[in-house]
Amino acid sequence: MIMQTTHRFFHAYSGVAKQIKTEEEGIKNVYRQAEDLGGVFTRIVRGLPEGSVANFSPSVIKHGDRTLIAWRTQPEPFYFLPDNNYAYMNRTPTEVYIGELANDSTIMGAKKIRSKPHRLSYEDPRLFHGPDKELYVQFVGSTYASSYNKGGKKLFDHPKVVVCHVNAEGEAVHPAIPPIGENKTIGKAEKNWCFFSHKDELKCLYSTRPLVIECEKDKTTNVDTSILDTVTGGSATFNSLPPISLGYGHIVFYHWKHMTKDNTGLTYLLYHLGAYMVDKDFTKITHIDPKPLFSGSLNDRLISWTNADGNIVSFQPAVILPFGAYVENTDLVMSLGVNDAFMGVFRCPIENLVKRLTPVT
Repeated sequence: MIMQTTHRFFHAYSGVAKQIKTEEEGIKNVYRQAEDLGGVFTRIVRGLPEGSVANFSPSVIKHGDRTLIAWRTQPEPFYFLPDNNYAYMNRTPTEVYIGELANDSTIMGAKKIRSKPHRLSYEDPRLFHGPDKELYVQFVGSTYASSYNKGGKKLFDHPKVVVCHVNAEGEAVHPAIPPIGENKTIGKAEKNWCFFSHKDELKCLYSTRPLVIECEKDKTTNVDTSILDTVTGGSATFNSLPPISLGYGHIVFYHWKHMTKDNTGLTYLLYHLGAYMVDKDFTKITHIDPKPLFSGSLNDRLISWTNADGNIVSFQPAVILPFGAYVENTDLVMSLGVNDAFMGVFRCPIENLVKRLTPVT
């Protein structure tokens, strides 16, 4: 029981009052990486679902005079079964919650975004505004790590993107499964899309390598982004956020991942967050950041995957990823999830990030 408590619930009960600076080896923690960018990261510690063991993948958005946030919450730890498959304890999958930020560390009125019972695991929410100025949410639904998975025979046995309207009560209603990519194909996975509105049209950032934007009316946009390989080393590359307009162009945040080892030989999955700029009309990539903005850190501690006895079998990835952002005056406000364990709000002068970008010749 001591091992289970130590490893499974570490992030739920540590570092929630005040972050204490310590000397660190390796990649700095999220707080220090934020400071290196001239910004600040504030962990969200109040108003989270009671008893949850992890809260991450946060999507922040400015909606009228309110700052809303949706995120993935994990009510129960997951563990490995004797057959080396894994499941959530008490058959309780992850949920997507929504609430209002009172400040950068406090959520008010947290509730499930779909309150009715369901069999799916919900994850990776992204809030967005449609061309009608209404609030919508996209999230990934699947039977991941549940007893309802039929081994690929059913549509949701693999991750699928679902889009809903968010009504005045904060309920996600009228779910739709957009017919983009292989989202309606059994046996195929889709995720990491980013819906956004541009020139009164709903668009979907489908991929970043290459940059593909699906449109309701216009033809699909396809931009060569092979220059990103100079940053990622050719690693698997994914969307993080929809393009953010700066007037003279759009800044796009993306992430990549690869396996690595720590100084003890432990193998783990490491994510990095990067940025690049495209022109106003999405015809070409104009600037790239040659280095990651954030990288997952062992100093933020990895959540462990255990067997039923609490013995460690594997670890969650080291990851610092955004699922929502907006520009407020001259600052970028970005919600970050850390190591699939905790989350917070990063604030930084947008100019600090723009001046890191180098022109693409």
